[in-house]
Amino acid sequence: MVRLRRRAGVGPAAHSRDIVISVIVPVYNGAPILPTTLPAFAALEGVGEVVVVDDGSTDSTAVLLADTPGLRVVSLKANQGRSAARNAGARAARGDVLVFFDADAEPHSRSALALAEAMGPDGVASVARLDPVPSHPDDPFQDYVCHHPRGPARSLRPGVAVAWRFFLSGACAVRRSAFEAAGQFPTEVPYGEDVALACRLARAHPDGLRLADTTVRLHDLGDLRLALTHAAAFGRAAAAFEEPCPSGALDRFRRARALGWAAPLAAGVLRAGVRVLPAGPGRRRAVRYLLASTALSAACRA
Repeated sequence: MVRLRRRAGVGPAAHSRDIVISVIVPVYNGAPILPTTLPAFAALEGVGEVVVVDDGSTDSTAVLLADTPGLRVVSLKANQGRSAARNAGARAARGDVLVFFDADAEPHSRSALALAEAMGPDGVASVARLDPVPSHPDDPFQDYVCHHPRGPARSLRPGVAVAWRFFLSGACAVRRSAFEAAGQFPTEVPYGEDVALACRLARAHPDGLRLADTTVRLHDLGDLRLALTHAAAFGRAAAAFEEPCPSGALDRFRRARALGWAAPLAAGVLRAGVRVLPAGPGRRRAVRYLLASTALSAACRA
């Protein structure tokens, strides 16, 4: 097994043993994207293992995984969802640091190392910046995502503590000890499970999230219709998640019930605006607020 020598950038100053990095990739019916991303996972440097969890795929995912050397494959008999798949990968992994990538993420060869090193002696988790790769640039959502990158401000230096609301499970690392103490990814949260985990981690480690010095390409962006479906699912999940969340990531959704009819009305107006506005800053702003109002509207009805 490849091991990463413990150093200042990867955990406490004690040098009693080496650090092992485990990369975990959940995938469900990933045949369209895996030919693009599997080579990147197999080429990651400094990691002890790459664990790919086939979450009950019904396409040729299993064949693609079997044909790619250097992977440990965990196969689930039926589709159990992203949280359960990630947790299954964590249970199978042997590492002290768990690096999670979505199957449509394309990391650089040193991205896993950068995520592990970013935590330093005091952090418990880290997150990479994302570089969206559009497949349909004219789609309003893809146009918005590519021109309004989500995440910490570009001016922030890698290694600094960032707010937990920026924690995204698609390209992140978590110390195993903190991950297990937080109860792993909550399987009872159908969407927005990374925000739920961030709430739990933030309660124990308010300043524990670090920005890594790496950027990960993100494929399979979907389209506006799918993004709105995800936004509604997130709003419903956020309204139902009753645990304290010191990160502040859920505050606006918990206040959503006070908005009454305003959020659904705003969503309808913004949807019409997205249809008629030309591509550019105005339409991108409308897409942003449409996603937010859709999530808030779903939270109101939850």
